[in-house]
Amino acid sequence: MRLIATPANALYDERVSIRLDGFPAITKVVVRASADDDLGRRWSSNAEFFTDADGAVDLTLQAPVAGSYRVADPTGLLWSMTLDSTIKERSPFIKTSCEPVTVRLSAEIDGQIVATAELSRKFAAEGVVRSDLNDNGLVATMFSHEDGARPGVIMVGGSGGGLSIDHPALLASHGYAVMSLGYFAMPGLPRDLMEIPLEYFEKAIVLMGRHRGVRRGKLAVIGASRGGELVLLLGATFPQITAVIAYVPSGIVWPGIGASDVPVRSAWTLGGEQVPCIATTTTGLEVWNKSPVALTPWFLECLKNRESAARAEIAVEKIGGPVLMFSGTDDQMWPSLNLADLAMQRLIAHDFPHPHEHVSYAGAGHFIRFPYTPVISETFHPIVKTPMALGGTPEANQVANLDSWRRCLNFLGKHFG
Repeated sequence: MRLIATPANALYDERVSIRLDGFPAITKVVVRASADDDLGRRWSSNAEFFTDADGAVDLTLQAPVAGSYRVADPTGLLWSMTLDSTIKERSPFIKTSCEPVTVRLSAEIDGQIVATAELSRKFAAEGVVRSDLNDNGLVATMFSHEDGARPGVIMVGGSGGGLSIDHPALLASHGYAVMSLGYFAMPGLPRDLMEIPLEYFEKAIVLMGRHRGVRRGKLAVIGASRGGELVLLLGATFPQITAVIAYVPSGIVWPGIGASDVPVRSAWTLGGEQVPCIATTTTGLEVWNKSPVALTPWFLECLKNRESAARAEIAVEKIGGPVLMFSGTDDQMWPSLNLADLAMQRLIAHDFPHPHEHVSYAGAGHFIRFPYTPVISETFHPIVKTPMALGGTPEANQVANLDSWRRCLNFLGKHFG
Protein backbone atom coordinates (compact mmCIF):
# COMPACT_ATOMS: atom_id res chain seq x y z
CA MET A 1 0.00 0.00 0.00
CA ARG A 2 1.43 3.36 -1.07
CA LEU A 3 0.59 6.98 -0.31
CA ILE A 4 2.04 8.96 -3.21
CA ALA A 5 2.40 12.75 -2.88
CA THR A 6 4.14 14.78 -5.58
CA PRO A 7 6.04 16.97 -6.00
CA ALA A 8 7.73 16.13 -2.73
CA ASN A 9 9.64 19.45 -2.76
CA ALA A 10 7.98 22.52 -4.22
CA LEU A 11 7.08 26.16 -3.68
CA TYR A 12 4.21 26.64 -1.28
CA ASP A 13 1.81 27.84 -3.98
CA GLU A 14 2.45 24.87 -6.27
CA ARG A 15 -0.41 22.41 -6.67
CA VAL A 16 0.20 18.86 -5.44
CA SER A 17 -1.00 15.40 -6.44
CA ILE A 18 -1.96 12.88 -3.74
CA ARG A 19 -2.92 9.28 -4.55
CA LEU A 20 -3.43 5.97 -2.79
CA ASP A 21 -2.39 2.79 -4.59
CA GLY A 22 -2.36 -0.91 -3.77
CA PHE A 23 -5.00 -0.75 -1.04
CA PRO A 24 -7.79 -3.30 -0.51
CA ALA A 25 -10.74 -2.71 -2.84
CA ILE A 26 -13.84 -0.84 -1.60
CA THR A 27 -12.30 -0.09 1.78
CA LYS A 28 -12.63 3.02 3.94
CA VAL A 29 -9.33 4.86 4.29
CA VAL A 30 -8.67 7.95 6.42
CA VAL A 31 -5.97 10.28 5.07
CA ARG A 32 -4.50 12.72 7.55
CA ALA A 33 -2.18 15.70 7.19
CA SER A 34 -0.34 17.65 9.86
CA ALA A 35 2.27 20.40 10.03
CA ASP A 36 3.86 22.59 12.70
CA ASP A 37 4.15 26.35 12.34
CA ASP A 38 7.16 28.30 13.58
CA LEU A 39 5.60 28.69 17.03
CA GLY A 40 5.65 24.90 17.31
CA ARG A 41 1.86 24.62 17.13
CA ARG A 42 0.27 21.61 15.45
CA TRP A 43 -2.15 22.04 12.53
CA SER A 44 -4.04 19.06 11.12
CA SER A 45 -6.71 17.91 8.67
CA ASN A 46 -8.33 14.66 7.60
CA ALA A 47 -10.44 13.15 4.85
CA GLU A 48 -12.21 9.78 4.50
CA PHE A 49 -12.42 7.90 1.19
CA PHE A 50 -13.53 4.55 -0.13
CA THR A 51 -11.01 2.92 -2.44
CA ASP A 52 -12.21 1.85 -5.89
CA ALA A 53 -12.30 -1.69 -7.29
CA ASP A 54 -8.56 -1.47 -7.95
CA GLY A 55 -7.77 -0.34 -4.40
CA ALA A 56 -6.90 3.21 -5.45
CA VAL A 57 -7.95 6.76 -4.57
CA ASP A 58 -7.01 9.89 -6.52
CA LEU A 59 -7.66 13.01 -4.44
CA THR A 60 -7.73 15.11 -7.63
CA LEU A 61 -10.81 13.26 -8.83
CA GLN A 62 -12.49 11.97 -5.69
CA ALA A 63 -14.33 13.98 -3.03
CA PRO A 64 -14.07 12.75 0.56
CA VAL A 65 -17.14 11.18 2.13
CA ALA A 66 -16.25 12.98 5.39
CA GLY A 67 -13.48 15.15 6.78
CA SER A 68 -12.20 18.70 6.99
CA TYR A 69 -13.05 19.57 3.37
CA ARG A 70 -15.81 18.45 0.99
CA VAL A 71 -14.77 18.68 -2.67
CA ALA A 72 -12.38 16.78 -4.93
CA ASP A 73 -9.15 18.70 -4.36
CA PRO A 74 -5.65 17.30 -3.79
CA THR A 75 -4.76 20.48 -1.88
CA GLY A 76 -7.78 20.19 0.41
CA LEU A 77 -5.69 18.54 3.10
CA LEU A 78 -3.39 21.59 3.05
CA TRP A 79 -5.81 24.52 3.23
CA SER A 80 -8.30 22.79 5.54
CA MET A 81 -5.74 22.22 8.30
CA THR A 82 -6.87 23.75 11.59
CA LEU A 83 -5.01 24.72 14.71
CA ASP A 84 -5.04 22.28 17.62
CA SER A 85 -8.36 22.89 19.38
CA THR A 86 -6.69 23.05 22.81
CA ILE A 87 -5.02 26.35 21.85
CA LYS A 88 -7.34 29.18 22.90
CA GLU A 89 -5.54 32.04 21.17
CA ARG A 90 -6.46 31.35 17.54
CA SER A 91 -4.29 32.84 14.82
CA PRO A 92 -2.99 32.21 11.30
CA PHE A 93 -0.31 29.65 10.51
CA ILE A 94 2.74 31.59 11.72
CA LYS A 95 6.04 31.66 9.84
CA THR A 96 8.97 33.59 11.29
CA SER A 97 11.59 31.99 9.04
CA CYS A 98 11.97 30.93 5.42
CA GLU A 99 12.42 27.30 6.37
CA PRO A 100 10.11 24.98 4.40
CA VAL A 101 6.95 23.65 5.99
CA THR A 102 6.98 19.87 6.34
CA VAL A 103 3.55 18.36 5.80
CA ARG A 104 3.22 14.84 7.19
CA LEU A 105 0.69 12.58 5.44
CA SER A 106 -0.63 9.24 6.60
CA ALA A 107 -3.26 6.74 5.48
CA GLU A 108 -5.17 4.65 8.05
CA ILE A 109 -7.38 1.58 7.86
CA ASP A 110 -9.34 0.76 11.00
CA GLY A 111 -7.22 3.20 12.99
CA GLN A 112 -3.90 1.67 11.92
CA ILE A 113 -1.40 3.68 9.85
CA VAL A 114 -0.58 1.67 6.72
CA ALA A 115 1.24 4.25 4.56
CA THR A 116 2.99 7.61 5.00
CA ALA A 117 4.53 10.38 2.93
CA GLU A 118 5.91 13.90 3.38
CA LEU A 119 5.72 17.14 1.46
CA SER A 120 8.25 19.96 1.80
CA ARG A 121 6.59 23.30 1.01
CA LYS A 122 9.06 26.17 0.64
CA PHE A 123 8.54 29.93 0.47
CA ALA A 124 11.95 31.02 -0.82
CA ALA A 125 13.03 29.67 -4.19
CA GLU A 126 16.63 28.92 -5.04
CA GLY A 127 18.53 32.20 -5.40
CA VAL A 128 16.25 34.28 -3.16
CA VAL A 129 18.32 35.93 -0.42
CA ARG A 130 16.89 37.24 2.84
CA SER A 131 18.49 40.18 4.65
CA ASP A 132 17.19 42.03 7.70
CA LEU A 133 17.39 45.81 7.42
CA ASN A 134 17.67 48.49 10.05
CA ASP A 135 18.51 51.53 7.97
CA ASN A 136 17.74 55.14 8.90
CA GLY A 137 15.11 54.06 11.40
CA LEU A 138 13.46 51.53 9.10
CA VAL A 139 12.69 48.03 10.35
CA ALA A 140 12.31 45.65 7.42
CA THR A 141 13.25 42.35 5.86
CA MET A 142 14.42 42.27 2.24
CA PHE A 143 14.08 39.40 -0.23
CA SER A 144 16.29 39.94 -3.27
CA HIS A 145 17.94 37.78 -5.92
CA GLU A 146 21.54 36.65 -6.28
CA ASP A 147 21.46 37.04 -10.06
CA GLY A 148 20.59 40.72 -10.32
CA ALA A 149 18.02 43.47 -9.92
CA ARG A 150 14.29 42.74 -10.08
CA PRO A 151 11.13 44.91 -10.01
CA GLY A 152 10.55 46.24 -6.51
CA VAL A 153 7.62 45.66 -4.16
CA ILE A 154 7.03 46.99 -0.64
CA MET A 155 4.64 44.90 1.49
CA VAL A 156 3.02 46.16 4.70
CA GLY A 157 0.81 44.44 7.24
CA GLY A 158 -2.36 45.50 9.01
CA SER A 159 -3.52 46.24 12.55
CA GLY A 160 -1.59 43.29 14.01
CA GLY A 161 1.70 45.13 13.57
CA GLY A 162 5.08 43.50 12.95
CA LEU A 163 6.04 42.21 9.52
CA SER A 164 5.43 39.03 7.59
CA ILE A 165 7.96 36.59 6.17
CA ASP A 166 6.06 33.92 4.23
CA HIS A 167 4.01 36.07 1.86
CA PRO A 168 6.91 38.37 0.83
CA ALA A 169 9.31 35.45 0.38
CA LEU A 170 6.82 33.62 -1.82
CA LEU A 171 6.22 36.72 -3.94
CA ALA A 172 9.98 37.23 -4.29
CA SER A 173 10.21 33.63 -5.53
CA HIS A 174 8.15 34.72 -8.55
CA GLY A 175 10.76 37.23 -9.67
CA TYR A 176 10.47 40.35 -7.49
CA ALA A 177 12.64 42.19 -4.99
CA VAL A 178 10.33 42.45 -1.99
CA MET A 179 10.69 44.52 1.16
CA SER A 180 8.51 43.43 4.09
CA LEU A 181 8.22 46.65 6.08
CA GLY A 182 7.24 46.95 9.74
CA TYR A 183 5.81 50.24 10.94
CA PHE A 184 4.59 49.62 14.49
CA ALA A 185 4.59 47.04 17.30
CA MET A 186 8.24 46.13 16.79
CA PRO A 187 11.43 47.13 18.65
CA GLY A 188 12.41 50.65 17.67
CA LEU A 189 8.96 51.45 16.25
CA PRO A 190 5.81 53.00 17.73
CA ARG A 191 3.82 50.76 20.05
CA ASP A 192 0.44 51.69 18.61
CA LEU A 193 -1.06 52.21 15.17
CA MET A 194 -1.47 55.89 15.90
CA GLU A 195 -0.12 58.94 14.05
CA ILE A 196 2.41 56.97 12.00
CA PRO A 197 4.33 59.46 9.80
CA LEU A 198 3.99 58.79 6.09
CA GLU A 199 7.55 60.09 5.83
CA TYR A 200 8.64 56.81 7.41
CA PHE A 201 7.39 54.99 4.30
CA GLU A 202 9.04 57.58 2.09
CA LYS A 203 12.35 56.45 3.59
CA ALA A 204 11.55 52.91 2.47
CA ILE A 205 10.73 54.15 -1.02
CA VAL A 206 14.08 55.96 -1.19
CA LEU A 207 15.93 52.88 0.07
CA MET A 208 14.26 50.72 -2.59
CA GLY A 209 15.30 53.26 -5.20
CA ARG A 210 18.98 52.79 -4.39
CA HIS A 211 19.02 49.10 -3.42
CA ARG A 212 21.22 47.14 -5.80
CA GLY A 213 18.69 44.33 -5.94
CA VAL A 214 15.85 46.56 -7.15
CA ARG A 215 15.27 47.53 -10.78
CA ARG A 216 14.79 51.27 -11.20
CA GLY A 217 11.67 52.99 -12.49
CA LYS A 218 8.80 50.92 -11.11
CA LEU A 219 7.68 50.26 -7.56
CA ALA A 220 4.56 48.49 -6.31
CA VAL A 221 3.09 48.54 -2.82
CA ILE A 222 0.95 45.74 -1.39
CA GLY A 223 -0.99 45.81 1.87
CA ALA A 224 -3.93 44.16 3.61
CA SER A 225 -6.64 45.54 5.91
CA ARG A 226 -5.25 48.69 7.56
CA GLY A 227 -2.24 48.02 5.35
CA GLY A 228 -4.64 48.11 2.37
CA GLU A 229 -5.83 51.53 3.49
CA LEU A 230 -2.17 52.51 3.89
CA VAL A 231 -1.01 51.48 0.41
CA LEU A 232 -3.87 53.40 -1.23
CA LEU A 233 -2.79 56.42 0.80
CA LEU A 234 0.89 55.94 -0.06
CA GLY A 235 0.11 55.61 -3.75
CA ALA A 236 -1.91 58.83 -3.59
CA THR A 237 0.95 60.62 -1.78
CA PHE A 238 4.23 59.50 -3.36
CA PRO A 239 4.69 59.60 -7.16
CA GLN A 240 7.50 57.00 -7.04
CA ILE A 241 4.82 54.35 -6.49
CA THR A 242 3.62 53.03 -9.84
CA ALA A 243 1.24 50.22 -8.83
CA VAL A 244 -0.99 49.43 -5.83
CA ILE A 245 -2.45 46.09 -4.75
CA ALA A 246 -4.78 46.39 -1.76
CA TYR A 247 -6.30 43.39 0.02
CA VAL A 248 -9.55 44.01 1.98
CA PRO A 249 -8.71 47.75 2.01
CA SER A 250 -10.49 50.99 2.79
CA GLY A 251 -10.74 54.01 0.53
CA ILE A 252 -11.31 56.04 3.71
CA VAL A 253 -8.83 56.89 6.46
CA TRP A 254 -9.84 55.57 9.89
CA PRO A 255 -8.70 56.49 13.40
CA GLY A 256 -5.66 54.80 14.82
CA ILE A 257 -5.54 51.86 17.21
CA GLY A 258 -3.98 52.42 20.60
CA ALA A 259 -4.54 52.21 24.31
CA SER A 260 -8.17 52.73 25.28
CA ASP A 261 -7.36 55.78 27.41
CA VAL A 262 -5.80 57.85 24.59
CA PRO A 263 -7.84 60.33 22.52
CA VAL A 264 -9.06 59.21 19.10
CA ARG A 265 -6.55 60.36 16.51
CA SER A 266 -5.71 59.54 12.91
CA ALA A 267 -3.60 56.51 12.16
CA TRP A 268 -1.36 58.59 9.89
CA THR A 269 0.37 61.97 9.73
CA LEU A 270 1.99 63.94 6.92
CA GLY A 271 4.19 66.97 7.48
CA GLY A 272 3.46 66.74 11.19
CA GLU A 273 -0.29 67.03 10.68
CA GLN A 274 -2.88 64.31 11.09
CA VAL A 275 -4.20 62.89 7.83
CA PRO A 276 -7.97 63.57 8.02
CA CYS A 277 -9.84 60.52 9.30
CA ILE A 278 -13.50 59.70 9.72
CA ALA A 279 -14.99 61.41 12.76
CA THR A 280 -15.90 59.18 15.69
CA THR A 281 -15.71 59.48 19.45
CA THR A 282 -14.92 55.77 19.80
CA THR A 283 -12.73 53.33 17.92
CA GLY A 284 -13.82 49.99 16.55
CA LEU A 285 -11.57 48.26 19.02
CA GLU A 286 -13.30 49.94 21.96
CA VAL A 287 -16.59 48.52 20.68
CA TRP A 288 -14.85 45.22 20.12
CA ASN A 289 -13.39 45.08 23.64
CA LYS A 290 -16.89 45.37 25.11
CA SER A 291 -18.11 42.40 23.09
CA PRO A 292 -15.83 40.27 20.87
CA VAL A 293 -18.12 40.19 17.86
CA ALA A 294 -17.88 41.19 14.20
CA LEU A 295 -17.07 44.88 13.80
CA THR A 296 -18.59 45.43 10.36
CA PRO A 297 -21.84 47.00 11.75
CA TRP A 298 -19.82 49.63 13.62
CA PHE A 299 -17.92 50.63 10.50
CA LEU A 300 -21.13 50.81 8.45
CA GLU A 301 -22.71 53.02 11.10
CA CYS A 302 -19.73 55.40 10.92
CA LEU A 303 -20.13 55.65 7.14
CA LYS A 304 -23.63 57.07 7.55
CA ASN A 305 -22.01 60.41 8.42
CA ARG A 306 -21.58 61.35 4.77
CA GLU A 307 -19.76 64.63 5.43
CA SER A 308 -17.25 62.95 7.73
CA ALA A 309 -16.71 60.07 5.31
CA ALA A 310 -16.18 62.43 2.37
CA ARG A 311 -13.60 64.40 4.34
CA ALA A 312 -11.68 61.21 5.09
CA GLU A 313 -11.67 59.82 1.54
CA ILE A 314 -8.27 58.97 0.12
CA ALA A 315 -7.48 60.85 -3.11
CA VAL A 316 -6.89 57.59 -4.96
CA GLU A 317 -7.15 59.39 -8.31
CA LYS A 318 -3.62 60.72 -7.61
CA ILE A 319 -2.11 57.21 -7.73
CA GLY A 320 0.41 57.10 -10.56
CA GLY A 321 -0.32 53.64 -11.92
CA PRO A 322 -2.72 50.69 -11.96
CA VAL A 323 -4.75 49.68 -8.92
CA LEU A 324 -6.02 46.22 -7.94
CA MET A 325 -8.24 45.64 -4.89
CA PHE A 326 -9.68 42.49 -3.30
CA SER A 327 -12.51 42.10 -0.80
CA GLY A 328 -14.80 39.47 0.72
CA THR A 329 -18.57 39.74 0.98
CA ASP A 330 -18.54 38.09 4.43
CA ASP A 331 -15.77 40.27 5.85
CA GLN A 332 -16.70 40.54 9.54
CA MET A 333 -13.75 42.71 10.55
CA TRP A 334 -14.82 45.67 8.44
CA PRO A 335 -16.98 46.04 5.29
CA SER A 336 -14.13 45.78 2.79
CA LEU A 337 -16.62 45.35 -0.08
CA ASN A 338 -18.12 48.77 0.65
CA LEU A 339 -14.83 50.42 1.57
CA ALA A 340 -13.06 49.24 -1.58
CA ASP A 341 -16.08 50.26 -3.67
CA LEU A 342 -15.75 53.80 -2.32
CA ALA A 343 -12.22 53.93 -3.71
CA MET A 344 -13.38 52.41 -6.99
CA GLN A 345 -16.21 54.93 -7.34
CA ARG A 346 -13.77 57.77 -6.78
CA LEU A 347 -11.41 56.41 -9.46
CA ILE A 348 -14.30 56.19 -11.93
CA ALA A 349 -15.60 59.66 -11.04
CA HIS A 350 -12.18 61.17 -11.76
CA ASP A 351 -11.68 59.29 -15.06
CA PHE A 352 -8.65 57.52 -13.61
CA PRO A 353 -6.33 56.91 -16.60
CA HIS A 354 -4.71 53.68 -15.38
CA PRO A 355 -6.18 50.17 -15.17
CA HIS A 356 -8.22 49.71 -12.01
CA GLU A 357 -10.19 46.74 -10.71
CA HIS A 358 -11.98 45.63 -7.56
CA VAL A 359 -12.52 41.89 -7.25
CA SER A 360 -14.87 40.70 -4.51
CA TYR A 361 -15.26 37.07 -3.47
CA ALA A 362 -18.69 35.73 -2.49
CA GLY A 363 -18.68 34.23 0.99
CA ALA A 364 -15.04 35.12 1.71
CA GLY A 365 -13.96 36.90 4.86
CA HIS A 366 -11.26 39.35 5.92
CA PHE A 367 -8.21 37.07 5.77
CA ILE A 368 -7.19 36.74 2.10
CA ARG A 369 -3.58 35.70 1.46
CA PHE A 370 -1.97 33.11 -0.85
CA PRO A 371 -3.19 29.63 -1.86
CA TYR A 372 -3.08 26.46 0.21
CA THR A 373 -2.26 28.20 3.48
CA PRO A 374 -4.66 27.06 6.22
CA VAL A 375 -7.78 29.23 6.05
CA ILE A 376 -9.13 30.91 9.18
CA SER A 377 -12.35 32.74 10.08
CA GLU A 378 -11.31 34.05 13.50
CA THR A 379 -8.14 35.15 15.22
CA PHE A 380 -6.79 36.46 18.51
CA HIS A 381 -5.63 40.02 17.89
CA PRO A 382 -1.97 40.31 18.95
CA ILE A 383 -2.20 44.00 19.85
CA VAL A 384 -5.45 44.32 21.81
CA LYS A 385 -5.48 40.70 23.02
CA THR A 386 -9.07 40.13 21.99
CA PRO A 387 -10.80 37.48 19.82
CA MET A 388 -11.65 38.81 16.37
CA ALA A 389 -14.21 37.54 13.88
CA LEU A 390 -12.84 37.47 10.32
CA GLY A 391 -15.66 35.72 8.50
CA GLY A 392 -15.90 33.53 5.43
CA THR A 393 -16.43 29.83 4.87
CA PRO A 394 -13.32 27.66 4.48
CA GLU A 395 -14.19 26.91 0.85
CA ALA A 396 -14.83 30.56 -0.05
CA ASN A 397 -11.67 31.71 1.72
CA GLN A 398 -9.59 29.18 -0.19
CA VAL A 399 -11.13 30.31 -3.51
CA ALA A 400 -10.27 33.90 -2.60
CA ASN A 401 -6.70 32.94 -1.67
CA LEU A 402 -6.15 31.01 -4.90
CA ASP A 403 -7.77 33.44 -7.32
CA SER A 404 -6.40 36.64 -5.74
CA TRP A 405 -2.87 35.20 -5.83
CA ARG A 406 -3.15 34.38 -9.52
CA ARG A 407 -4.54 37.83 -10.23
CA CYS A 408 -1.79 39.46 -8.17
CA LEU A 409 0.94 37.65 -10.12
CA ASN A 410 -0.75 38.38 -13.45
CA PHE A 411 -1.16 42.05 -12.51
CA LEU A 412 2.51 42.44 -11.59
CA GLY A 413 3.63 40.46 -14.64
CA LYS A 414 1.58 42.62 -16.97
CA HIS A 415 2.56 45.99 -15.53
CA PHE A 416 6.11 45.16 -14.41
CA GLY A 417 7.08 42.70 -17.12
